[in-house]
Amino acid sequence: MKKVHIKSYGCQMNVYDSQRMGDLLAPLGYEAGAVEDADLIILNTCHIREKAAEKVYSELGKLRLLKERRRRTGVGPVIAVAGCVAQAEGEEIVRRQKAVDLVFGPQTYHRLPELLRTHAVTGKPIVETEFPS
Repeated sequence: MKKVHIKSYGCQMNVYDSQRMGDLLAPLGYEAGAVEDADLIILNTCHIREKAAEKVYSELGKLRLLKERRRRTGVGPVIAVAGCVAQAEGEEIVRRQKAVDLVFGPQTYHRLPELLRTHAVTGKPIVETEFPS
């Protein structure tokens, strides 16, 4: 089984959305795990909280170090930023933190399995923050 670690920031809706993401990932062979062992780390963010973006970037700095350490001994985790901060910051997240693989807004949670497959094929960061029509 692959491990996923989802950290929710802020509102109750994010807690619900994090559970939904976990449900979407289960058929792909993911189960909840500690951040140190995770194959996929998702920061599900809320923009309403004070200094929300700064907290996310601070956490991403720590995750970058974890990813670098893990890459030396094998494969590093996929790092994703979801939620309102992802929606608001978009490409800026990938520009500021090269360790990030996926950025997606609240309207695209349902596409998470597809985004993971595409990233696995291309190896390039994916930013998906458009509102579906």
